[in-house]
Amino acid sequence: MRVEKKRFGTVMSLILCVVMLCSCSNFSFDMFSPSKPTQDTGYSLPETSPTTETTSLSDLESDVLDPLTDEQAMQGFTNYLYFKIKNLQKILDEDKTPCTWGISSSDKKTIVIMFKSNTGALLRYYIDRKTGKTYTTMYVVETNSYIRTRETLNVREYIDRKPTPTPVVIKPSGKTTSTPTPKPKVKVTTAVSKTSSFGGSKHAYKIPKVSISGKNTSSANNKMKKELSKFATSGAHAREITYTYHVTGKVVSILVHISNHDTDSYDNYKAYNISIKTGKLMSDKAVVKAAGSSTRRFFAKVKTTYKNFGGGSSAPSADAKKCRKKNLKRVSYKYIDPYIGKSGHLCFIGYVDFYGGSGSGRRIFDSVKKKSI
Repeated sequence: MRVEKKRFGTVMSLILCVVMLCSCSNFSFDMFSPSKPTQDTGYSLPETSPTTETTSLSDLESDVLDPLTDEQAMQGFTNYLYFKIKNLQKILDEDKTPCTWGISSSDKKTIVIMFKSNTGALLRYYIDRKTGKTYTTMYVVETNSYIRTRETLNVREYIDRKPTPTPVVIKPSGKTTSTPTPKPKVKVTTAVSKTSSFGGSKHAYKIPKVSISGKNTSSANNKMKKELSKFATSGAHAREITYTYHVTGKVVSILVHISNHDTDSYDNYKAYNISIKTGKLMSDKAVVKAAGSSTRRFFAKVKTTYKNFGGGSSAPSADAKKCRKKNLKRVSYKYIDPYIGKSGHLCFIGYVDFYGGSGSGRRIFDSVKKKSI
């Protein structure tokens, strides 16, 4: 009996110790089991202590950063596209239906950029103006509605990544047009103008000047003035100088005609081609390229033009054949000055021999019509 009482007292002492331990502790027995949800939510408990608070760096930064401007959003988004689509530049340069994108709406909180891929997929990127966080929706033809996608990004992270091309503006109708780049203003005026009387009639002496907004054209203008002034004052004959010009999207072409007042025996021509992009004089090859041709194709047309010159094959005399042979040997930029004519055709000044023993000189030709002008 004494033994049983002693055992009972020992058991009760152990139970009392356990109760006291539990009452003095915040731990439960479940803390020693693997982390698990308190209810079937599909998510596991966090590994960090419930009392620990974490804040992402982007959240801290967004409290001090200024809201994104539309321009910054476009810059960051465009850079993101270049990072995401490795061959984007090739698509833009070569694809007949390239990718297009632009801001479709913008308010104090959100900037929406519409993106249309070269396959026709249409997406909207919703950019939080404060944080830069972006989510995406995609248009579904079958339901005629937009659905949320898994694609997310932060536009702020891409703003300083790489340079971007001119963006494309998407109109509300869905049609796309390139953002118009202001065209440089081109003016061709007369820098020097004089008139003189000879043989009872007045003759002009004019030297052109080109101005292109935002470009320095002084070197081209100085060269024209220097060269043409020499023509006007050289020799015993009083010279007449006149000019015509034609402006394309890339070139200002000026054709100068120089002749004698007192005789018809002298005619000379000069061509000056100024790049609208740089404001400087262009090389002959560059002019031909700007006209949409190549040296090989251009020279082939020059040869045909020379074969047609002075009657062509209908002038079978020995003198005519000799002239054609000489002229065809001069098919090079040493003897040919290309320019863009008033018709928009690629024309040229050629140094040629004339039939009938009348010497040689510079004449103007149309390489498209393949005949002299």
